[in-house]
Amino acid sequence: MDISKVHIWIGINESDDATFEQYFELDYNTNVEMDDPEYKVCQFCVDTNTEWYDEDMIGVYKIDHLISVDDALEELPVSNETLLEIKSICVGKGIENVNAMFFYTDADLKITDTDKLFNGLVYLGGFKTNI
Repeated sequence: MDISKVHIWIGINESDDATFEQYFELDYNTNVEMDDPEYKVCQFCVDTNTEWYDEDMIGVYKIDHLISVDDALEELPVSNETLLEIKSICVGKGIENVNAMFFYTDADLKITDTDKLFNGLVYLGGFKTNI
């Protein structure tokens, strides 16, 4: 898997931490295969049109107060040039302060509904990583 692209979602999520984290919960029921109707696909997977995701490739960030976009974006594995591009997109979307962000590194992931809110957050796009 080529992991040179990071997808980023950012914004304000007003749900409690447990609800926010449940969005990413994978089904580890060893008695059920992924193609079994009893398999519970996580909401992140539903929203990204996948059945599963690699937990080692995701970063999830949520705090109980607002911080500047600049502070939140410091967590991202991207170059300074890409960071400026991401900040510009945030400015264009009117995003100044946030309390949540998640990013997933996967070059093959295709987000088709870019206007949809994912766990209450805005999809910024897929960007080249520095890893």
